[in-house]
Formats: sequence, structure tokens, C-alpha cells
Amino acid sequence: MKKLGAVLAVAFALLVMQSCSGPVVTAVGESDDLIVIHDGGATNRAASRLMEIMQASDAWLLDEPAYKATLTTLSAAGDLKNRRQLFVVGTWNGGQVEKTVRRRFPALEPGEPPRLHLDRDVWAKGQIVAVVMADDESQLLSFLEERGAEILTAFENGSVESYAELRREEAQSAGVEEALGGRFGWSLAPPTGYDLFTSNASDGFVFIRRTRPDRTMFVYWQEGGAHHVAEQFALSKREELARMYYDGDEIEWQRPFEIETVEFAGGEAIRISGWWANRTLVGGGPFRTYCFHVPSQGRVYLVDASLFAPGLDKVPLMRNLDATAHTFAAHPVR
Repeated sequence: MKKLGAVLAVAFALLVMQSCSGPVVTAVGESDDLIVIHDGGATNRAASRLMEIMQASDAWLLDEPAYKATLTTLSAAGDLKNRRQLFVVGTWNGGQVEKTVRRRFPALEPGEPPRLHLDRDVWAKGQIVAVVMADDESQLLSFLEERGAEILTAFENGSVESYAELRREEAQSAGVEEALGGRFGWSLAPPTGYDLFTSNASDGFVFIRRTRPDRTMFVYWQEGGAHHVAEQFALSKREELARMYYDGDEIEWQRPFEIETVEFAGGEAIRISGWWANRTLVGGGPFRTYCFHVPSQGRVYLVDASLFAPGLDKVPLMRNLDATAHTFAAHPVR
């Protein structure tokens, strides 16, 4: 089992722009689209290396790329600046990138060691923008080579959290959080188009679903303590619930499978990423489960997202589901 907390040791700041002059448009684009912005010329090699890092394949999702990157310059970016995910890379050489970074990202200054800086809502609402600057391209390339995997992980986490925050704000405005919190003691904030299904109140099981393609999430809870946040409990409970409520779904053990310890819902969680299969209905796809404890409630939870999307890219759909999972919030139990 891996401990992912250390991955985020790469120095970065995740800031929310809350001034009255903030963006009024909402970011657009799929969750695997990435716009890489650089100055051209002096940073061609660094920008190309960054694209390779951000397009790394994901073994869990059958080697689909983490992002599909488009390389551009600030002068050619145009409407691309309202995209959901941007990555600015440059040097302190007096070019357009430096001028924009000085104006938009004042936390970054020349002479500092290179670091990853993440910012939200810079040109559009619900947007994540990463910036890496260095004194010259050689320094920039060295940083990318040394910290490439950490940069990708931190950017993915920032992207998920940025989208989750947008979902939370919309759900709060619509009163969804309050309604779910009062009924179940927890809330989620899915996009529009999902239907909610409940079981008997004593079962502690609720799921939401949206079709075309089929995306399903469930929340399960029971009385429990921190000792339940364990690999065996999470796996056995996930299998039990899938058999009972998902028409006999099973974990497909021969597919890529990951079990990690991550931060989730303000605490530590077991995260399981794998594939499910249904022999009777002849279907299958990826799933991701979080198992965690909420001490204030004396409950242990499983939050699960699964996908059935044959012929479609899995990365953007699962990333959006993961972001919805991250909107989970515990509420006082009445």
C-alpha cells in the first residue's frame, strides 16, 4: 500500500480568487483537455517535456493518457484561456509569459528555485492554472525531470478539487447540500442529470445514476471506527454491496488494480481503483472507492464511483466522477 501524502510535498500554493473582479464566465472543456502555454523559441524543449509528463499513461485506465495536451503561446491562446485546465511554463526572460506571470501570479518571483504554483479561477470560473517558472530553460528542464511525477499528481488533485468546489457552490445555491445533509447526515454535489435512489433507511445505502454513458455513485455508511478504514473491510464491503444492489457486479481481479492511502473528506482514506465486471449482464468498467471514518458521527463510509462506457475514453469521465466524490461532506446527524 502506498502513502500518497508525500507526493504533495512539491511546493505549490492553491489559491482561490475571490475578488469582485473575478471571472464571470465558466471554464469549458473536457477534464482531460490541457492547454500548455509557453513563450516559444526559448522554452520549446521544456514545453515539449512538460507535455510528455502530463500525457503519461494511466495503467489503471488501460494506458489512456492522463491529459491530451495542446501547445500554444499566449499570443495565439485567444479563447483557449477560458479552458478548464491550463499550464503556463516559462522563464524570466522578459517575454509575454513573464509579463503575464508578474501580473497574474505575484506569488512567483525571479531568482526563486522553480516550484509548482496552482491557482484557481484566473480567467474563468472553475478553472485550474498551473505555473512553473525558472531563470533559464536548463533550470526549467532539470526541475521537470526531477519532479515530473509529483507535478502530474499535484495537478490532477488540484483539477479534481477545483471542479469539486464548483459543484459544491452550485449545490449549495440550489439547496441540495442542506436537503441531503438533513436527511442522511452527508451530502454530495453531482452535476445535473443524476437520479437518486434510496434503500431502506436502516441499510445505509444510497446511489445516484446518470445514463448515456452509465455513471453510478453510491454512498454506504454504518457505525464504525478508524479500524474499519482498512483494505480488507473496504474490499469485502464493496463486493457485498455491488452483488446486492448492482445486479451481481464483481471485482475483475485480472485488470489493473491499485490500493492507496490518501487524504479524503478531511481525513485519511483507503482508495481502491479497479475494474468491475458482470458476467450475467455482460458489462464492465472502472470503479474507484473511498473508505474513511468520520469521528464526529461515529460512522465509517464507502463512497464509490463506477462507469460503463464501452468505446469511450475513461479518463475524463472517471475524473469527473472522482471530483463529484470529493464533494462529499459530513453533516450533523439529527
